[in-house]
Amino acid sequence: KLPDTDNAVLRLEPISIGKPFNINGYTVTAFEVSHSVPAVGYVVQSKAGRRLLYSGDTGPTKDIWKAMDKPIHAAIIEVSMPNSMEEMAVMTGHLTASLLATEIKKMKNIPERIYITHPKPQYMDIIVSELQALGMSEIELLRGGEILEI
Repeated sequence: KLPDTDNAVLRLEPISIGKPFNINGYTVTAFEVSHSVPAVGYVVQSKAGRRLLYSGDTGPTKDIWKAMDKPIHAAIIEVSMPNSMEEMAVMTGHLTASLLATEIKKMKNIPERIYITHPKPQYMDIIVSELQALGMSEIELLRGGEILEI
């Protein structure tokens, strides 16, 4: 049976930047981030008050860090390129380890855990080394298939 407008497989609903909405017991707020195409990150809050920040692809930005006025229990942030490619990272809306360190300084509350996603595979070893050099025990690289409880 083919879906129709009354029984769609997927239904998209518009959201507004900065305006919280509820879905399945969670409160979600979208924030603009800096990327080569328009993009947003999200703060997701559970009924128990646990908060997750997901930045998605972003270069140096400011709006999403405003969500840090209250504690964030975990953040998923991208670091795509090594520090040597900072100019390219900024131009394409991505982060390096050193740019991440600068972004962390913009946060009022540093998350309990910062999970790194989106490293370019060919630069993985360099990115891991540069993240370790930041000396922040909160930072951890996400691994495929990993299940996190926040």
